[in-house]
Amino acid sequence: MTALNSKSGSMVEIEKVIRTYFDLLYKGDKDLIETVFLPEANVYSLSNGKIVKIDMDGFRKRIAERQSPESIGETHDDKIILIDISSPTTAMVKVKCNILHNNYIDYLSLFKVSGKWRIISKVFHMNPGI
Repeated sequence: MTALNSKSGSMVEIEKVIRTYFDLLYKGDKDLIETVFLPEANVYSLSNGKIVKIDMDGFRKRIAERQSPESIGETHDDKIILIDISSPTTAMVKVKCNILHNNYIDYLSLFKVSGKWRIISKVFHMNPGI
């Protein structure tokens, strides 16, 4: 397989992971977490000048406890802005999500581990009230 074919195959695999990630957020399906995130993954944001770090148990709890956008009939409006594959095992993806009337920009770092692309880190910014 050539480097170009390998990169194209990775692009397809990463896009599939990101589409599942969008479904996880939209449907509030916490069972999808293991299909897109590595167990060691963390979610980061900045709130009132302080860094907030959430592990996967905390992320699962947040998803389980919040109302899902699907349940209130919100439009499923997500976009992949950028996919940057820097090596056969590392990539960065920038996405835009609209969730519960807020606009999010997420930066997702991915590793390819045991032949599967998974998110190891999520850093996000929220713009309230879209």
